[in-house]
Amino acid sequence: MTAPQPLALALPIVVTLGLLAAAPIEAGTSPQKPAGQARAGAATAADRQPAASPKAGAYYQFMLGRELESEGDVAGAIKAYREASRLDPKSAEVVAELAGLFARENRAREAIDTAQAALRIDPANVSAHRVLGIIYAGMARVDEGTGPFDAQSRAAAATAAEHLEAARKASPLPSAGLDMMLARIYIRSDERDKAIVLLGQMVVDEAGNPAPVNLLLQLYEQAGRQADAIRLLESAAGDQPSFYAALGQLYAKERRWRDAARAYEQSLSKNGLKPDVRTDLALADLSTGDPALNGRALELLQQVRRDSPADTRVLYLLSQAQRAAGKLDDAEKTARDLMTIAPGSLTGPYALALVFEQRQLYRRVIDTLAPIVDQRLAGGAPAGPDLGPLLLRLGAAYLQVGEADHAATAFERSRAAYPQNPSIDLYVLQARILGRHTAEAVALADTLRASRPDDQQVLRLAADAYRQAGRVDEGEALLTGALARRPGDLSAYFALAGYDAQAGRYAAALRVLDQADAKFPSNVEVLFRIGSVLEQQKRFADAERKFREALATDPLHAPTLNYLGYMLANRGERLDESIGYIRKALEIDPNNGAYLDSLGWAYFRQNRFDLAEQNLQKAAERLPRDSAIQDHLGDVLFKLKRYQDAATAWQRALDGNREQVDTAGIEKKLRTARDKARKP
Repeated sequence: MTAPQPLALALPIVVTLGLLAAAPIEAGTSPQKPAGQARAGAATAADRQPAASPKAGAYYQFMLGRELESEGDVAGAIKAYREASRLDPKSAEVVAELAGLFARENRAREAIDTAQAALRIDPANVSAHRVLGIIYAGMARVDEGTGPFDAQSRAAAATAAEHLEAARKASPLPSAGLDMMLARIYIRSDERDKAIVLLGQMVVDEAGNPAPVNLLLQLYEQAGRQADAIRLLESAAGDQPSFYAALGQLYAKERRWRDAARAYEQSLSKNGLKPDVRTDLALADLSTGDPALNGRALELLQQVRRDSPADTRVLYLLSQAQRAAGKLDDAEKTARDLMTIAPGSLTGPYALALVFEQRQLYRRVIDTLAPIVDQRLAGGAPAGPDLGPLLLRLGAAYLQVGEADHAATAFERSRAAYPQNPSIDLYVLQARILGRHTAEAVALADTLRASRPDDQQVLRLAADAYRQAGRVDEGEALLTGALARRPGDLSAYFALAGYDAQAGRYAAALRVLDQADAKFPSNVEVLFRIGSVLEQQKRFADAERKFREALATDPLHAPTLNYLGYMLANRGERLDESIGYIRKALEIDPNNGAYLDSLGWAYFRQNRFDLAEQNLQKAAERLPRDSAIQDHLGDVLFKLKRYQDAATAWQRALDGNREQVDTAGIEKKLRTARDKARKP
């Protein structure tokens, strides 16, 4: 092979001297002279004592050249190597050693010519191929970038690869440095498959060497081969504990949170309490949803915050951990601290909104997020990815307070942030149904059914749209068919039974729930739903039996505790017992607006109006569009002779969702309250 002319000999050749070190002496040869022997004396001895044979003399000169180079006498070394080559002209190794010296001295042209001369003697000479490979790799600046080679460097890189491949083929022993160089050439030459094969072999041959693992990991991730990347790190972490943190990150990308947590634990045990790893472990713990791990996450984040009080990521995660632990006051304070430290960031307001959402203070969610969204989207600017989570939370909050049109607008705005998210259409459809935009809801439902015929959420919302449009039988048929196709899906039974109950078809709802009870015996949710339908039929004794059966299965089932307590309170029966059930439900879910309403109404039935008002005001703040809650609050305020406040509450009841209320009765009470408010 004839190598091309070097491309830039005037530039320094970037080489690693260790890769061009002299080759080891083969077994059985004469030992090298002891270090420190006088160079001049050795040369004089060579001049006085001719070698016994040309080959022996050549070997002596070869060893002398090595010693002279080690002592800094480059000229003497060159002379010795040339003499060795003269004495043994068939020795390619002597010529290759001289080529290596020229390369180490950055005399690229002489190194290339000499290495090519060695290859003319022995085309398979490993040392000569290595010299040429390293020189041309330096000309291509292999280690000075990661992208594709430019036109000038491409030819030099190809020549380097050719020589390095020849060296690998001819050498019985691998060279990690040269193999890494060749792998980088492959990568920058867009021959990634070759690089993956080479690096995979290096990982086996060079166990404990992190360099090939890191490079191969990059290739796997760039190619989207996450499973291969995980297997690589799983096998490498035992030899290199520093890989546990990277393994945890890969598990996290796959949402394998428990595996991620275990990997981060290993990283911390092997590498000390690094703040980033502690934070990553806390995130993994929080993401598992395991209360025990949530506790550890909170402790870890508190530790890291003490070390890095202004770390915004730590503050955000700490607020989430505090929320998960039910420490909402602490979570709110941390979120506000984050807003102070990073006033231009969206993470602080978002964290604060999540606290309000957990407290079911949806109006405060809106007050927190709406001004930010309006400012960012002023002038019709599209929402970026950073605004997407805020828009979804804002839309959900608007739904909770019954402001359906605002909810639809927020969800529509989120399309720019989530162009491929199929859930956006479902959110919009839900808002259209709640806002009673029936024609739009039916049209959107039909469109979604055509494109996603097996999507259960689409079918359930479409059925609601049809019921609102008076097409009750069509909606029921839709959900009946969905249940027939998914007889093992409990949610399909609940969807059909709930639909029938909302349509006043209680007998049909009970038939569906009885089927679910037979298929899923002693399921607390099934028992609870049967009890609620029986209560709607005014079969109170039967409903209570089902509720007690549910509580026997799960004594801490908060919806059952609340419903049983409210049913008793609404009928004025066993009020102390009723309050006991509701308070236990609130211990489990202390911010639930419906439960607060139940407790307030029970206190009202006991004529404990101050306690009734206290709880009903909280319920009304959380669910301001719930007409039943506003009606209850109006009754309490009227009893307290606060007639204007009562009138305001009843007006809100009429402006609300009007569900489960006697509208005519509220209108009559409103007129009475206004009359009394006008009297002195």
